[in-house]
Amino acid sequence: MVNWMMGRLLHMAPAQVQRFVAPERLLRNRYLASKQLPLGALEGRFVVERSTSHEDDPVPPSDLWEGYGKTADEYLSSGREHVAQMMQNLAAHGVTMPLRRVLEFGCAAGRMLRFVPRPPDSDFWGVDIKASTIAWCQQHLAPLQFATTTTYPHLPFEDNYFDLVFAGSVFTHIADLPDAWFLELRRVLRPGGYAYLTVIDPDSVRQFQADAVNGELDWWINPMTEFDHETGFLNSQRLGMCSFEAGSWGGFPVPQVVYDLGYLQEKWGRWAEPLGVCRFAYGAQHAVIFRKHQRPIA
Repeated sequence: MVNWMMGRLLHMAPAQVQRFVAPERLLRNRYLASKQLPLGALEGRFVVERSTSHEDDPVPPSDLWEGYGKTADEYLSSGREHVAQMMQNLAAHGVTMPLRRVLEFGCAAGRMLRFVPRPPDSDFWGVDIKASTIAWCQQHLAPLQFATTTTYPHLPFEDNYFDLVFAGSVFTHIADLPDAWFLELRRVLRPGGYAYLTVIDPDSVRQFQADAVNGELDWWINPMTEFDHETGFLNSQRLGMCSFEAGSWGGFPVPQVVYDLGYLQEKWGRWAEPLGVCRFAYGAQHAVIFRKHQRPIA
């Protein structure tokens, strides 16, 4: 497959090559793995600066905020609030603080990770498929560590390493390989380690509808409503999970994934212990907490 693709590229004009490997085309192709949003957007020209230490961590440029706030204060406040809620929910489920090894899966520009309490000699990581945000984090959020990853379910960490892996509004967009990604997160967790993952369920959808003001959520609600009319998923007693496309990220349509919480806990509960659901822990999204088994599953 690789040799065939390289042969095609070598015989194409530059403009044809750009159309063939443009990020939005790759990301929309469900049959290609190992995709990422590139740092240079195919221009091949960029500079990554050396990281520096900061007494006060800087705020990323607004194009890296991913919609979390219209001002810098709103952006930072959302990170603080979501972390505070997460730490409270984890403590309520028996998680002992502080945590020394933490991974944020789908960290964007470190909006949450920067606010997680860090004990001495900690090892905190963030990963994302958007290389430009990771480059910014590497330059500005030392001593936190970051790495660009791909859509293929593989993380560059050893087995049984992290105390906690958390992901805010990430599994809400993984339509094709969510099980494989959950198993990969389980792999890098130590025995007894925790996964804190936010998801959307039908109650979340109804909350989005109730919160809609002045058409701000029409980009999400309108395609969801059309999809619900076609499938009846919102009130279906047989719903496990479903996905529709709404919005755009980097020029490509974004999958919007909805789960039934009972289905999710039962399915992933075969691979890790489900500790509970924290409702509306991340805006309209719910947090599902799992603990990796202390011993291998028989």
